[in-house]
Amino acid sequence: MTGRMSRDKGARGERELAGLLAERLGISIQRRLGAARDGGHDIDVPGWAVESKRTEVFAEAYWRQAQQQAEVTGCRPVLFWRASRRPWVAYVDLHDVSPAAFPVRGRHRCTMTMDDWCQLAREVAA
Repeated sequence: MTGRMSRDKGARGERELAGLLAERLGISIQRRLGAARDGGHDIDVPGWAVESKRTEVFAEAYWRQAQQQAEVTGCRPVLFWRASRRPWVAYVDLHDVSPAAFPVRGRHRCTMTMDDWCQLAREVAA
């Protein structure tokens, strides 16, 4: 896939994800573009540094990128990843799911469905 095709696929994925999150969370979701995005996460969800990847193969570097963006912004990391003809999967730090059971951020990661992550995001915001 050429660079432009890859960027276009990524941008389509971001728009798709932003729309789905806005619908499920019932809030306005904005993609970060241009200078607002330089060195930052992809989508603005209050309290979360949202990275999205629309690739066929998952890479650990994607999770590390989400963690780095969360550190920079002081938010919780979440990575949404989707391969073709597959649902979106959310990767989160278990500390953000259960801080009492996992008191140290960055040591354990779990995957969940988009709906489960939206429930988590609503509970954390409450």
